[in-house]
Amino acid sequence: MKAVEKLIEAIRTERNLDRRSSVFEIHYSARDGTVALTGHTTEDEAVIELLARVRALPNVKEAIDEIVRLPGQIEAAERNALVRVAVAPVYQEPRIPSSQITEIVLGTRVELLSHENAWWRIRSEDGYIGWVHSGYLLTGPVEWARAWERGGEGESVVSLGATLVDNDGNVLAQLPWGARLIRYSHETFELPDGSRGLLGDGEIVAVDRLYDRFPPRGDSVTRTARRWLGASYLWGGVTMAGVDCSGLAQQVFWMHGVALPRDSDLQARVGHAIEPGDDFAGVRTGDLLFFADTPERVTHVAISLGESRIIHASLSNACVAINDLLAENPLEQRLRQVFVGVRRLLPD
Repeated sequence: MKAVEKLIEAIRTERNLDRRSSVFEIHYSARDGTVALTGHTTEDEAVIELLARVRALPNVKEAIDEIVRLPGQIEAAERNALVRVAVAPVYQEPRIPSSQITEIVLGTRVELLSHENAWWRIRSEDGYIGWVHSGYLLTGPVEWARAWERGGEGESVVSLGATLVDNDGNVLAQLPWGARLIRYSHETFELPDGSRGLLGDGEIVAVDRLYDRFPPRGDSVTRTARRWLGASYLWGGVTMAGVDCSGLAQQVFWMHGVALPRDSDLQARVGHAIEPGDDFAGVRTGDLLFFADTPERVTHVAISLGESRIIHASLSNACVAINDLLAENPLEQRLRQVFVGVRRLLPD
């Protein structure tokens, strides 16, 4: 019955069920007037509406609901996990090879939605949904994971690109920007798997002191962004080993207490619109500038360094670099052509 298939897609569209932040994988079979709906979803209200509309179709005598609500198959007390490695890749599907859609750094808590062989479907703290291999995760009770975030019996801290070593100086972990640990003494830090080490090099900052070190001001945000200069461009990346445009914006602003969605088109809905003015004179440091290859969707984001100068991760530069939107090289001309707007997130 093509009508059922059309209803599934209609509800997905009408409710704006974005595949990046919701699961609505609905299938059906029909026989002798009976329609059986199967699949997985995080959207119970959408299923209720779908069932009602299917039952109202001509020639449908019965609609059977066999759709699994996520995370219904997982015990409530076991629906959390911590990333146990420096960087966990998140894939579009539960297999390799599959497209990497983002990354999650060490010590981050995620919600478990479903399990397939050696893979977990997870929802990250920014709402993004994808698949992570179980080898990257430590699973356990919700309170255990939340206690980790709070620092347990120690102090919750964040890496600014540090190396953790054991008592003999052997490297335990290379910690990316934003990795979360627990400090138990001035020198001793604990990883999610319980192993402890010492700071070899780099810097680790207490979460409670981030606001003092990284205030939500334009000059401070751009100073942080400049620390990423030269980091390679990597689709789906969120670390200095490789980062994409929205990953850069998300990671920089997170350090300053501003939570951003994962992708540039979602980030373009945050804050409020700013009129750039002639020659971008109305753009302040720390504003976000957005670009679109087609009118339908924003595809790129950059952080303003003030007026026409931006810092961004771009494939054309192959890394995090600075450009001037008023300059005349081909890349900067192209950026002017696809520029669509400015959003301000930081307080005046």
